[in-house]
Amino acid sequence: MSLQVLTIDTLQTADSFKSDCDLAQLGYPALNNLINFLSGVSGGNYPSKLTINVGAVKASGAITNTGIAVNNQTMTCAGQTITAKTSGAVAASGEFNISAVVATQAASIAAAINAVAVLQGVVSAVAVLGVVTVSAVVPGLIGNGLVMVDVDLANVTVSDITGGLNGTEYTIVNQIS
Repeated sequence: MSLQVLTIDTLQTADSFKSDCDLAQLGYPALNNLINFLSGVSGGNYPSKLTINVGAVKASGAITNTGIAVNNQTMTCAGQTITAKTSGAVAASGEFNISAVVATQAASIAAAINAVAVLQGVVSAVAVLGVVTVSAVVPGLIGNGLVMVDVDLANVTVSDITGGLNGTEYTIVNQIS
């Protein structure tokens, strides 16, 4: 799968755009509304600048588990503290249960990252065996600005979030200033 990012810069207010291009319906009705809006742009009804980034890439980093983390040791992910717990971890509070099985510990770390409310829409985490891959939700260079830091976790290596690319940018302007 490849990622494309469409940015619409229009003279309309957000409320006017929402009214003209009702995406809240989701599915085919929303797609039809977007197509109708773009037809209006093409016909000159909605002066707009469309920027399309083709082949955008999400930035990602890794958390590699090589053994048991220690209770109350921490790391940060996009400014949020993720804390190791011997048991009873509350994922929504950024806590994960330590485990002698690295795949289990990695799954617990991924669950904690995905459960922290302020990280939702910013990053997502997936665990495979003992490695957690943390990816920016939004593709492009902006994801490279997210930071993960191993504060003091034993037996865990944290790598930077990098590799986000904007792809090739194409700009279409129709009567906007």
